[in-house]
Amino acid sequence: MGKNVCGFFVVLCAGALFVCSCASGSGGSSGGGGGASSGSRFGWYSSLEPQRVNPLKGFACWEGSSHNSDWCSLEYIPVPFDEVLTAKDTCTKVNLEKKLGAAKSRRHQAIVRVVIDDTGKALRLPAFIKDNITLYTYNRKGAKDVSPDYDDEKLLSQMEYFIKWFGENYDGDPRIACIETGLIGHWGEHHIYYAKDVGQTIADSTWKRVFGAYGNAFKETHLSVRYPKLPGIGGYDHIGFFNDTVYTDKSDADFMRDLAKYGMQDRWKTAMNTGEFTPALQESFFSQAASDKAVFDKYTSRVRELHLSSLLCNKAFKSGADGVLVRAASAAMGYDFTVSSAKLSASGGSISVSVTIKNQGAAPFYYDWPVKLAVPGKKEIDTKWRISTVTAGGSQTFSASIEGAAGDSVLLAIPNPMPGGYPVSFSNNGQDKDKAGWLTLGKAE
Repeated sequence: MGKNVCGFFVVLCAGALFVCSCASGSGGSSGGGGGASSGSRFGWYSSLEPQRVNPLKGFACWEGSSHNSDWCSLEYIPVPFDEVLTAKDTCTKVNLEKKLGAAKSRRHQAIVRVVIDDTGKALRLPAFIKDNITLYTYNRKGAKDVSPDYDDEKLLSQMEYFIKWFGENYDGDPRIACIETGLIGHWGEHHIYYAKDVGQTIADSTWKRVFGAYGNAFKETHLSVRYPKLPGIGGYDHIGFFNDTVYTDKSDADFMRDLAKYGMQDRWKTAMNTGEFTPALQESFFSQAASDKAVFDKYTSRVRELHLSSLLCNKAFKSGADGVLVRAASAAMGYDFTVSSAKLSASGGSISVSVTIKNQGAAPFYYDWPVKLAVPGKKEIDTKWRISTVTAGGSQTFSASIEGAAGDSVLLAIPNPMPGGYPVSFSNNGQDKDKAGWLTLGKAE
């Protein structure tokens, strides 16, 4: 975002103290957001700098959007259940691989949700289940839809089979940023708002079996559920939440109340929170925020209260809102890393490196991607530093030693394990200075 991310960083080499200026804001690559006026700057935000694209944070686009190639790093991918579960105890990767591969080609990592009741479109159940369980016919906006009996063992056991298969084949897959656990409810949103009017209920035991299956099948990839009140999520620290009505005042207040009520108010420290910017409010937000900074400030406060890493926001890519404003709103989510100090001391053919990384963002970086140091032309090492330990609002000092001598530059990088994916960028002036994807810390003495 357009702020002074740090006033200075310190390089201490062989007893000498050097103060090097950092950027006011992160600078960044070209490429707009929000349509044709992406190059203009006007109003209160005229001083904001365009943001670099960072992975695992910000606005997510819809799958395959034609407006998402310049600056987005996340893509929301709904997956019909009957495209992966094709027969009893039989799953296929074919369609899921096509979706993940297409997102990867756009440099996007996926937020995946598997859907059964695709409300307003179709019931995505294979026939061997659909023809043998109770279906609840409900009315929505004058049209009839159907919801399956999720408590029926013929469906429930196959959901468990699928989840186990899903984990065995995709846990830790770097193409996936997060899995919204989906499956149950209208649009996989874990509610049966319309079907409850025709008598449908979902047993606590069903929720517990589904979330237990997810929690046991996925140990690396982060998961999220819709509501803090749902049974069966308490024992899984890597299960966060997706809130599909963010920026609606009552919904957000209810969500935060339930987090506290069910003891989940600190879950954001270990699990990713995602969701959707309330669709009906997206376009008005961008138009109002362009002329009223208080609207933008309300949004950024909400992001921090909810510790959001990402939001699906279709209008961010189509509304015609100014690209600088849209990208600033996107960058408000997730982590915001700055190297606040770096000490580089050369002796005996090696450089001792001590780096303090500060996270000024709304949330942690939830994965321990490799953190690398390099002396160009000489050595590159994996430090084994755990970037996930740099909490939001906190800082962490890391140390390592690398081959090098006085006068050598030392660079720092957090590359994306997905080939072609965006690396983590720091909000320092030295980011990309000497090598794309790397932060130049300074020269050793």
